[in-house]
Amino acid sequence: MLLSICIQAQVVTFHPVKVKPNQLESFLDIETNYMSKIAQKAQDDGNLMGWRLLQLFNPGADDFNYMFVNIYKDFDAATSPKANWWTNAEKVVGVKTSILLDVYSSLEFDKRYFYEVKQQIANTKPSDYVILNFARPNDVNQQMEETKKYVIPHFKKNMDKHGMVGWGLATKITPQGKEYSSMMTWDSYTNLSDVMMHLAGYGVIKGLPFEKFEDPIEWENRYILKVMSSTKN
Repeated sequence: MLLSICIQAQVVTFHPVKVKPNQLESFLDIETNYMSKIAQKAQDDGNLMGWRLLQLFNPGADDFNYMFVNIYKDFDAATSPKANWWTNAEKVVGVKTSILLDVYSSLEFDKRYFYEVKQQIANTKPSDYVILNFARPNDVNQQMEETKKYVIPHFKKNMDKHGMVGWGLATKITPQGKEYSSMMTWDSYTNLSDVMMHLAGYGVIKGLPFEKFEDPIEWENRYILKVMSSTKN
């Protein structure tokens, strides 16, 4: 979804975590050398469509600075016991799950956020960076209609010239409430320079007919994240 594959239907979970400098080496070792292999096996077995570990660019001292992304084919897959693919650690990598997860006991986790993918431009190649954009539009359905009419054609026409390799839109499943965004979009890129251009209003964004939107979108938060590890197709 976010980074190198096309999601057919559709449930994506985001799980932020705060990793302190003295925890980083062991955390990355487990994620890149063990968890990535377990996730790959789950994907190969059809229990997962993709897994990513993302690092927040330019975090503050109190920010969650890493995020796990799990991509499932549908609601059943996202809620099945097999969705907890990391419990197969001993079978896949020969190390008990409890041992691998021991380092996590000292980490600070946020809640998990579930989204349903509604629209997308499938990635043309793997990406190294992704922009996550969060909003609470007055009418999500109207926003999706206008996105379909104006944004998708514009991006498809111009993305190759500006380093964008994928895009999508998803709506929040849970948690819901006044303090939470109801919609997010993502922009996948191969390099940080084009990401900065995008956020500054240049690159692929330039020429987008914002004046035609009846309900102009107002972003609440926009984050840059770097791909640290991921499963392969």
